[in-house]
Amino acid sequence: MRIYATKDDLPQGLEPQGDVDAQLVYASALVEGYTRTALYATDSDGYPLDEAIADAFKVAVVTQVAAWSALGIDPSAGVAGTSTGGVVASKSIGSASLSYQASARAADDKAAAVSTLTPTAASLLDAAVRHRRVWVTG
Repeated sequence: MRIYATKDDLPQGLEPQGDVDAQLVYASALVEGYTRTALYATDSDGYPLDEAIADAFKVAVVTQVAAWSALGIDPSAGVAGTSTGGVVASKSIGSASLSYQASARAADDKAAAVSTLTPTAASLLDAAVRHRRVWVTG
């Protein structure tokens, strides 16, 4: 499995949910899946030789991990690793009890974010390979 970014590539202060190394692997797998039909020169290990494409892969992985962090997603836990949040559905004053109802749409979006490359990461990859006359059909 190729991994396109390291912990050192992540922005300072970024605190992903769960295992950061696993997230880098998962994000790298999403990048590979998105670029599976792209044509570009690689080294003997399968990494892009073109520096701009290699950088785009790294930035896409970092962007994906940052998005998971912002959404409170731990992709290693699958859909169960998404924190859904929600709106107050009921409350009571005596004993201060609250219950929350997650938006179905928000829950679905977070679940999809576990296994789908973010639009920003996809755009970064598209832009990098388009300038190199390489085609991606994610």
